[in-house]
Amino acid sequence: MPTRYLSLALSLGLLCVLLLSGCAGLTRTWKAPEVALSSLRVKELGLARQTFIVTLAVRNPNDRTLPIKAMTYRLKLEGNELAEGASRLDRQIPAFGEAMVDAEVVGSLLGLLGQLPALARKDEPLDWSISGTATIADGLLTLPYRYSGQLDPKALLALAVPR
Repeated sequence: MPTRYLSLALSLGLLCVLLLSGCAGLTRTWKAPEVALSSLRVKELGLARQTFIVTLAVRNPNDRTLPIKAMTYRLKLEGNELAEGASRLDRQIPAFGEAMVDAEVVGSLLGLLGQLPALARKDEPLDWSISGTATIADGLLTLPYRYSGQLDPKALLALAVPR
């Protein structure tokens, strides 16, 4: 009888250790994804609504797969808000890997239209920034991100004219 109880106690102890190690894996901190603007395409230009497709390079700086379920986006150009949006995703970005993500965003291009000629005449690159959140782990955790870069002003003028 004592060996049966000893075996049961060892099994329960092993089960507790496994459960605790699994829970510890859930509490490891996550680093926010690194997000870079790869391209911006005009989908639809109208007086009331402007829709763009942004392609984002999303890099996972973590040592484990990043399970992104949703993202929000806010894109600025020279400090002025250009577009914002949100999308559901079901992306598994491998550890230290990168994935391209296309997202539809709604813009306020009309606010920038008056500035486009002056921006296009600039010889130096234009500053852009993107910020938002990435929702991971079935919506249990939200990671904020913010990154910036520069854009050739001539490319901006080409984007303003739909093809």
